[in-house]
Amino acid sequence: MIGIIVGAGRIGYNLAKNMSINHDITIIDKDKEICEKILDQLDCYVIQGSATNTKVLEEADVGGADFFVTTTANDEVNLLSSVYAKDTGVEKIVARLNNIDHTDIFRKLEIPFINSEISVMKYIARNIVRPTAQSLVSVGKGDAEIIELVVKNNDILFTPIKELQRNNSKFIIISIHMDDEDVIIPTSETELGYNDSITVLVKKEYVQEVSEYFTSNSQ
Repeated sequence: MIGIIVGAGRIGYNLAKNMSINHDITIIDKDKEICEKILDQLDCYVIQGSATNTKVLEEADVGGADFFVTTTANDEVNLLSSVYAKDTGVEKIVARLNNIDHTDIFRKLEIPFINSEISVMKYIARNIVRPTAQSLVSVGKGDAEIIELVVKNNDILFTPIKELQRNNSKFIIISIHMDDEDVIIPTSETELGYNDSITVLVKKEYVQEVSEYFTSNSQ
């Protein structure tokens, strides 16, 4: 089987070490020293770079993988790269969830997740390594896009995301970059501010409509 592992920390490294014996493994990590260490110690293909960079994911040939596992301590990286893998047709995906407050967004995007190291190992052994395991959630086939927008619409400012997405199947807000703050994965109660940079998963037929919804200035 062909597998891609995002993150070469303790979980990712041990997983790659065990699975590279019988599978073709590609591991992605942004740390140069860690990548060099893996090249010296493990029989797998290593790519240095961010798993949120589409060029890096294209180099890894994510669409040709049988399974895709994210193990980083950053939920945004795990979520965004898993969404990309899902959109390219990878059938078996599992993401590490670090913050349980992000559970809702993982579920909305139908990204299977595990939130402990032991569970990650057991889950992968049960659902990926064993060929008779029950398949994961069926994935999309390119019917959505991930876009980045800057919020300019005054009419939606300080409105909880659950209200913006209520009875709405056109888009899901994946992450928000607020002024002077790190990127966050929003909860249902998170509110958007003016000039917030957001990452949104949008059905292709609604890209223009959704873009205008967030960026049009009502003044």
